[in-house]
Amino acid sequence: MPRLAPPLVLLFLLTSACSGGDLCAQAPRCDDTEAINCETACAVGPCSTGPTVQDCGEGATCTVVPGNRNDARFYRSRAVCALELTACTPADAGPPVCEGSRLVRGCSAYLRDIRVPCSQAGLYFAQVPACCQGSTDAGTSDGGTADAGTRDGGIPDGGALGGDAGR
Repeated sequence: MPRLAPPLVLLFLLTSACSGGDLCAQAPRCDDTEAINCETACAVGPCSTGPTVQDCGEGATCTVVPGNRNDARFYRSRAVCALELTACTPADAGPPVCEGSRLVRGCSAYLRDIRVPCSQAGLYFAQVPACCQGSTDAGTSDGGTADAGTRDGGIPDGGALGGDAGR
């Protein structure tokens, strides 16, 4: 019996070490009502790096949706808090709108009607709503740096406000 103890202890240590794990290595995924994603770098604002965990709340369902491989901005798969599981068309749905508590709702570039915090709106919507632009507090720990950037979702294109860099 004493010879079984070391392998059992080793097995326990390995499984307990993996259970918490690195959220970025596990993203994107849904954990009950939480959408877990990870950003290693932000080319578009608003955005924060590292793992993000969003509680979907009432009326939303977490689902993982594929990105568009032909889109340089929305190519990654993401876990989203979908208000409708059926696909929508952003061009037909109108712009995203602000909800209370610094949330944005609308038909995202991932073709789902979703709800996200302003601090992540640039990752899901081609057009970031005005309520998230130029904000100094979008829920990130950036020391008050403006999060949303330009009206085109933060794409630095050197053009006029609302410019789209030719897209």
